Amino acid sequence: MLSISPTVVFALSVTLSYPLAKAGDSTYLSIFCRVYGVCLTLWALYNFIIYPNVFSPLRHLPTVDGNSWWSRQSLRLLVEPRGVPQSDCETPANTAIAGGRVENVPHQRHGLVRYRTILNEERLIVAAPEALAEVLTTKSYHFQKPQSIVTALKPIAGVGILLAEGDQHKQQRKTLLPAFAYRHIKDLYGLMWDISSHAVTTLSEVVATTSRVDKQPYTMDIMQWASKATLDIIFVGGMGQSVDSVRNEDSNYMNLRRIYKTVFSQSSQDLMLFVLRVWILPNWLMPYVPLKRNMVIQRESKTLRDICRQLIRQKKRDLESELADKREKDILTVALNYGGFTEDELVEQLLTFLVAGHETTATALTWAVYVLSKNPEMQAKVRDEVRTHLPSPSSPSKNPEELATVIDNNMPYLHAICLEVLRYFAPVPITFREAAVDTSINGAPIPAGTQLVICPRATNHDVALWGDDARVFNPDRYLSQPKRAQVDPLEENGHSESPNKNAGTRSNYATLTFLHGPRSCIGQSFSKAELAILLATLVGRFEFALVDESLRDETKFKLRGGATNRPAHGLHVKVALVEGW
Repeated sequence: MLSISPTVVFALSVTLSYPLAKAGDSTYLSIFCRVYGVCLTLWALYNFIIYPNVFSPLRHLPTVDGNSWWSRQSLRLLVEPRGVPQSDCETPANTAIAGGRVENVPHQRHGLVRYRTILNEERLIVAAPEALAEVLTTKSYHFQKPQSIVTALKPIAGVGILLAEGDQHKQQRKTLLPAFAYRHIKDLYGLMWDISSHAVTTLSEVVATTSRVDKQPYTMDIMQWASKATLDIIFVGGMGQSVDSVRNEDSNYMNLRRIYKTVFSQSSQDLMLFVLRVWILPNWLMPYVPLKRNMVIQRESKTLRDICRQLIRQKKRDLESELADKREKDILTVALNYGGFTEDELVEQLLTFLVAGHETTATALTWAVYVLSKNPEMQAKVRDEVRTHLPSPSSPSKNPEELATVIDNNMPYLHAICLEVLRYFAPVPITFREAAVDTSINGAPIPAGTQLVICPRATNHDVALWGDDARVFNPDRYLSQPKRAQVDPLEENGHSESPNKNAGTRSNYATLTFLHGPRSCIGQSFSKAELAILLATLVGRFEFALVDESLRDETKFKLRGGATNRPAHGLHVKVALVEGW
């Protein structure tokens, strides 16, 4: 037997009320209210009590202790940032290990943990590497993004490679892959360095002037600066166009910053829209819901698409000119040269890369500055490495290939910091999948429609995978060799190619920041290079310290709701010029 959705209950009540009202003397509305009340009571009894305990095919899987539709754990799903409740689940009473973490729930057999949401819908957290391998790699197209997630994201993120499914996704990935090959990303190092150097030089002027006039340390919200800098880089690397949003507040494309700030900010109506989207209304009706928040998103969605359409048409004109460099490898040029995308499809791809390509990296850069601000010895070590191997932002830039070689091969501590930031502060803490067909995960039958949770925040901190210091920020884990080569049971050849390629963990799936398999982040090489270069130029030129010392305890941060794991009120730091570079 299947779980019944509230939409079905509502439709059934409407249908039953019509003949009853016609046969009696009461009005249709009064009959409907009574019928709906009875149906809703029966539905609640079935959905909340009978189905999950008697009929659910998932009921035999390990379940979070004390979890039900009225429990504290379920309420946390509504009020806490995404990924926090899932990775902080209560430990069952029959488990000897304490600590209140997902890895403490016994899931050795199938690698799955069951919990229930506020309306008692079942979710499965995919917890073990073997289960993750099936969901993300070997059976990746059996599991799709839930339609409610697609409906929520597509106005702003577009229906590009991020939200496409099946054959459409395979074709899009195949077409766009050349733009993200390492040999091409290596060619973009020079552009990234130039943009980062320009942004840092601009900031240097502001810091020097302010410190001289005010006789006080310059303070800034590094999160806002990071969003501007990454926006500049994604425009050049993604579309071959310069924006200069760091220096030019009146830039035409600062409109994008305003839009993203609007749509990613929290609203009191977000919860109402979530409930309507997930449990009440069909997805095709959601754009027409007359709530202010919904209308703002629809309006800004149109503006974003207009901007992307202008960019596409300008790029077409540039490529048609005699002076155009047909060998350009930015995302838009590759897509246009392929010729397999209509203009509307290209608009959707650009929306995807604008959102995925700058907000996630800006979040990672924010956390990198945070952790270096509270660890001055780490900050000094990065600065020494940067100044030893890289030219000053004020100097002529190196050859892109030479720059890529230096950054990739001669700066192990910079990369260790970046990798640990991406592990410890995964920018996207949680993602969801839905079984598109009847299938199985690690031997457990999974019926179509089952909701799955993949939680980088939990897996990246799993003590079973990372050891006792899993929840400690420790970049040295990427530098020191483990005592013995770790065998990954998921490797095709039965052993890892390098004993420390995953910081000594036993599995590729210990880090889920960019996911894995056919649906992994296509732009991860771009993002890693962008983060390393921005952080190198910032720390090479400046010294950072926290404005609010109480934030040395990261649990004091209030995280913003939404897709990314960002501080709700930004990250305010003191910035001081460090002479000599």
